Amino acid sequence: MERTDTHTHTYLSNHGIGTVDEVVQSALSQGMTMVALTEHLPLPPGIDESGTFAMDADMLGVYLEYLEAARQTYPSIEIIYGVEVDWRYAAANFILEHSKPFELLLGSVHMLTSAGGQQWQFDHESGLAGWQERGEQNVWDAYLELWLEALASPVPFDIMAHPDLPKKLGFKPKFDTRELYATMAEAAAAAGVMVEVNTSGLHKPVGELYPAPALLRAFCQAGVPCTIGSDAHCPADVGRDFEKGYAALRKAGYRYLTVPTAGGDRRRIPLN
Repeated sequence: MERTDTHTHTYLSNHGIGTVDEVVQSALSQGMTMVALTEHLPLPPGIDESGTFAMDADMLGVYLEYLEAARQTYPSIEIIYGVEVDWRYAAANFILEHSKPFELLLGSVHMLTSAGGQQWQFDHESGLAGWQERGEQNVWDAYLELWLEALASPVPFDIMAHPDLPKKLGFKPKFDTRELYATMAEAAAAAGVMVEVNTSGLHKPVGELYPAPALLRAFCQAGVPCTIGSDAHCPADVGRDFEKGYAALRKAGYRYLTVPTAGGDRRRIPLN
């Protein structure tokens, strides 16, 4: 079937390797018809003190130049100018201002933030102690609150990436997830966004795709369109484990993969 990848990163993330050209070349080597470059949007001062979470603000223009050069160099593949946007408490104005040049916005929540200015990156090994301090149920509840806030915001997210990211370090929900998953699916359907099957979870401590099978079924039953992304942070990982992702989509009830276009439209690829 036709192959596309809607979630990739480069060295510009400050925690990946490879150039825009190398990501595109990897996609081409697999016969892909489309690849979206989705580097992490820069964060406001004081949020990324280590300088390893997102793209540096002064590299935003360079990133756009690389994307345009790649589009001119490789006309046989559709290259989408994208960014992964980390939603935080009261982040809408900053995101709207800095994401204007892009054709595709991936929404994600990687850290819990609050009106008091507290922030905690729950999906990084350095934040493991925070799980014990807060309690797993409270972490999932806080994550859901921010996830819903992102969907209700004026930011025009196209895809919500790795929807159940808090499980990354192995913290799968131990509670009955039916209400959680139904709430996420209903909100995504109401917002008109896509979600993604993200294959990178297979190589994290949790050892499974994002989203979990039951959450993917809930999205399908709610009529939420689904795409697929590798979340590659090096060129070799572009398209990694997509056959497993396609199988999960079919098992959840999907018959089509939904794919964004550079012009802002969507198209469907049969999952045959």
